[in-house]
Amino acid sequence: MTYTQNAFTGGTGARPITAFSRQIARALETRIVDAPTTVDRKAVFAVVKRSAAALGVGIGALQTLEHLISYTHADDWKEGRTPIAWPSNLTLAEDAGKTVSAIKARLRQLRALGLILARDSAHGRRTGRRDHTGAISTAFGVDLSPLRIRFEELRERADAYSAQSRLFKEGRQEIARVSRIVGQALAQAADMRLTGPRWFALQEAIDSVAEAAAQARSVRDSDLYRAALSRLPHVEQLVATTIDECMFPEDNDGSGSKNEPFIHIQTSPHPIKDVRAERACSSDPIGSAPPPADLSASPSNSRFNTRPAELMEMFPTTAMYVGNSRPAWSDIHRAASRLRNDLGIRIGVYVDALEKLGPDAAAVAIMITAERHSRSEIRLTPGAYFTGMIGKAKRDELDLAKSLWGFRTERMAAH
Repeated sequence: MTYTQNAFTGGTGARPITAFSRQIARALETRIVDAPTTVDRKAVFAVVKRSAAALGVGIGALQTLEHLISYTHADDWKEGRTPIAWPSNLTLAEDAGKTVSAIKARLRQLRALGLILARDSAHGRRTGRRDHTGAISTAFGVDLSPLRIRFEELRERADAYSAQSRLFKEGRQEIARVSRIVGQALAQAADMRLTGPRWFALQEAIDSVAEAAAQARSVRDSDLYRAALSRLPHVEQLVATTIDECMFPEDNDGSGSKNEPFIHIQTSPHPIKDVRAERACSSDPIGSAPPPADLSASPSNSRFNTRPAELMEMFPTTAMYVGNSRPAWSDIHRAASRLRNDLGIRIGVYVDALEKLGPDAAAVAIMITAERHSRSEIRLTPGAYFTGMIGKAKRDELDLAKSLWGFRTERMAAH
């Protein structure tokens, strides 16, 4: 006679025999030799909890499994013994504050995942007995041996899942960082009224990486995810190239506001004490230095006026990058872009500088960094020094005027 029933077989109340249940049963017979001789009861649950997401164990089933483990003794997990728990479904329901039907569903999930086995008695009830030493002499109920046999496997799966989760988290942070760089570059371009397919390509590039990473993460494919992340340096380089070639081209002054004779550099918390650098728009591009009598040694929070030609005298390291004896601010911007690359300043920091200081002041900050690096006055790296300057600017603590006055003082003293 053949019976077909989903939950139970025929009218016997016996559980259906499945390929997976037979696999676990065979593992109990064949892998018991390779299983750890002794495992810690608390360690067992900790490993299962860590691997729960990888296994697909629900929170409710995990709770019931913890209750089942708590009904065993520590010695039950030693070599030669079998950890079996025999609380009734009603007892487990009371422990969890759930219904008996909910407990049955949880146990079915645990059996389906191969974490427990049913060791049924003739009458189908769970029962057990321990001898005077506390060892189980006879027991029918929930067999937890699969946890012991699969202990190393579960630990490896937990470690692999944790490593993958870290990869996904760090990847999301890296994608967010490059997305911010792209967003700031596009905002700067919009402020300068720059548009065109090359700017649109920046957003398309980072969107393509983010989409590929999201698809890889949805199927938890680490290799595809790493492949998506490997494209991020190309996006950063694309941003840098687009800024250098489109934001500061040869036929543009690089400011995006040719009608304004002055630019404003916020260098301190005092708004009336900002630096104001005059553009190369007069008939005297060389300019003349103020008389020494009117020059303070290195005043803080002061107003400072300068021309590109004077910057070349103050920062000889930058002069070789300009290649123009009568430079304009656009020449300074292009020189700063090339210096940025040679100094190892990350494009994200450079974009931050453009956003916070503007192109003129950002160029001056790069020139200061290059000059101090050439004098071996930077303890770490030029990139770290420049990053520190922009960090101060974000906190409204950067005083470019003081640095510029210092360099001018040195030049005056040398003459």
